[in-house]
Amino acid sequence: MDKQGKIKGKFNIIDILVILLIIAMVIGIAVRFRSTVTDAVKSDVSFEYVVKIESVRDYTIKALEKKGKVTDKKSELELGEIVNVEYEPTKYQSTTADGRIVFAEQPERYTAYVTIRTQGKESENSYVLADSNELSVGGTAQIFTKYIDTTGSVISIDKIDA
Repeated sequence: MDKQGKIKGKFNIIDILVILLIIAMVIGIAVRFRSTVTDAVKSDVSFEYVVKIESVRDYTIKALEKKGKVTDKKSELELGEIVNVEYEPTKYQSTTADGRIVFAEQPERYTAYVTIRTQGKESENSYVLADSNELSVGGTAQIFTKYIDTTGSVISIDKIDA
């Protein structure tokens, strides 16, 4: 290093730090935008998932009970078929006058549990549907058929052995 802070007269410490910073940024961007789903996809599988749809009216239950094919709203890809619909009255938490917490039924509202059977790909942490959307427990799933368009939360996913 000479008196001006340059190494062998060409680079100084600031130049080296800028180059290292640029390299770190390129590595960071590559790691951030690398898709973990496509790297971890294992194989084609059949599975069933249950979607919980809360506080729906009677006509929604009737539309779900017609079953049918579930498709992607945009591209019309088949994403599975509704194979079972169960429902129960919706319950909500209420506080009584004496301070107790009780659960009461909400009139004319139901919680539906819709089972959908489909084909997709399995990854380490989730399943991937035909439209490339990830499906995992706790996530949101849209149900679009010729009878209904609704959204619920995925409460279970079970792999079907062939």
